[in-house]
Amino acid sequence: ARCVTRDITDRVQAEQALAQFKAMVESADDAVIGKTLEGIITSWNPAATQLYGYAADEVIGKPITVLAPADRVDELAGMLERLRRGEHIEHYDTTRVRKDGTSVEVSITVSPILDSQGRPIGATTIARDITARKRAEQQLLHEALHDALTDLPNRAYFVERVSQALGRLRRDRDYRFAVLFVDLDGFKAVNDRLGHAAGDRLLAEIAGRLRTCVRPGDVVARLGGDEFTLLLDEITGLADGERAARRIQDALAVPVSLAGGDIVATASIGVVLSGSQYAHPEDLLNDADLAMYHAKQQGRARFQVFDIAMRDSAQARVSVEADLRNALERQELRLVFQPIVQLETGSVHAFEALLRWHRPEQGVVLPPEFVPLAEQTGLILPIGAWVLHEACRYARRWQDALPASAPVRVSVNLSAKQLGHPGIVDEVRTAFQDAGLAPSCLALEITESVLMASVESSAALLLELRKLGVELHMDDFGTGYSSLSYLPRLPLQGIKVDRSFVHRIGGRRIDLDIVRSIVDLARTLSLEVIAEGVETVAQRERLIAFGCGLGQGDLFAKPLEPAAASALLAQSAQADRRTA
Repeated sequence: ARCVTRDITDRVQAEQALAQFKAMVESADDAVIGKTLEGIITSWNPAATQLYGYAADEVIGKPITVLAPADRVDELAGMLERLRRGEHIEHYDTTRVRKDGTSVEVSITVSPILDSQGRPIGATTIARDITARKRAEQQLLHEALHDALTDLPNRAYFVERVSQALGRLRRDRDYRFAVLFVDLDGFKAVNDRLGHAAGDRLLAEIAGRLRTCVRPGDVVARLGGDEFTLLLDEITGLADGERAARRIQDALAVPVSLAGGDIVATASIGVVLSGSQYAHPEDLLNDADLAMYHAKQQGRARFQVFDIAMRDSAQARVSVEADLRNALERQELRLVFQPIVQLETGSVHAFEALLRWHRPEQGVVLPPEFVPLAEQTGLILPIGAWVLHEACRYARRWQDALPASAPVRVSVNLSAKQLGHPGIVDEVRTAFQDAGLAPSCLALEITESVLMASVESSAALLLELRKLGVELHMDDFGTGYSSLSYLPRLPLQGIKVDRSFVHRIGGRRIDLDIVRSIVDLARTLSLEVIAEGVETVAQRERLIAFGCGLGQGDLFAKPLEPAAASALLAQSAQADRRTA
């Protein structure tokens, strides 16, 4: 018998390799799916069952489109065409559908199966579930484009949406949109009084209310701090922006419960309408911001539509601020002094130091034109310190020049920003000590509205200042919200009757009664009374009849340069000696 033997080592090794490959596929964590070049499923491992929910016998022989959502079917046709050309598809992120109809995010790698001549005869797909990764990416993207406190879109998101709106505007001339800039009024006071946690709750509440003021296609964003912006999409015109601003005002009018009390928030709102003149989102934001700033200047709690003149005003403001920053160093700031006199005798009792800015090319600039800007920029702190020191030095010089006369007093105005500065007590002390001036010869004037903004904190600070030995006067009395219940709690030595009341003396009887009541109130509280804006003899005589002892105004002297103030002081001293 003949025995034929064959070497089957290669076949056995091939079978072993195939078995190993099958075992690897069966145990793989990733779904491995075989298919024909026409997309018919030929193999299906357990991981595929776990990923998609289908058992192998449910899908083998079925088209691969069974796994594709309706909007991805065309995608599969393109992939099969690429496989027929022998191309590989690496780490392609897409969406597939499970047996239960839910979607799953997958990353797939598809490789063609080649015959011995290198021609594609099928394909293998490896799919990995990346749902968790995609969710994490979406969360990171959300956090990158949204505010953590309010979950509103942030500046980056808002700018991108405005950029898209500008792109649409360039394509569609009939398209209109508006940008609103919303800034809460007095938010810092809420933080200071109730704490940052309460401030955060207020911001979150405001964010929720702003959402109710817009349509689904609009955008409400928080730029930061207490600033919010709105994009009103597809509007008919400016009237829609104005209506939205009014809706915001109405929404904010409802009190917010915070720290056991109710707070009514108000906002200043700027409105700007889209137009072909805008090339960049920042241009719209800047103009909306300017309009908001004008609304705030006009009294807050209102809205203002942008006007091109505002841009010119803003540029002028930037110029003023730049010059003001250098005014001290260039010695452009000067003091003038208006006498406060004894109404009966006309003798000089004190001088009020008043600030003037000698701005090159513009001439003399009065405080209302630059002090508010100095307040906003913080420049009032170094300027105010200079005024304190300079006023004290002048008072000391006059005392040295007239040693036989009563010590010359000087009054200096303190702004809200100065009063809120933690170093104000030390600043005042240093000013009179450096000048060698007795503290009793310095009076600090603080407006009624500033003091009444926070009576408790004002009273505590005034007590510290009073311990220095300086006098404290309430300026513009009658224009704010003071009352009999508040005045005794403040350590004041005097009040200044606002010029508006003095001007009306001689008119209606009710005006006379108001001034008389103020003088009587001051006498009851042992406060010195100074009448501001005395311009006529009749006003002076009425004030004397009411018992008012001191006054200042153009009837006696306009604000004087230091040399003229010295001359008036010497003249007053001489007159006092003659009548003594």
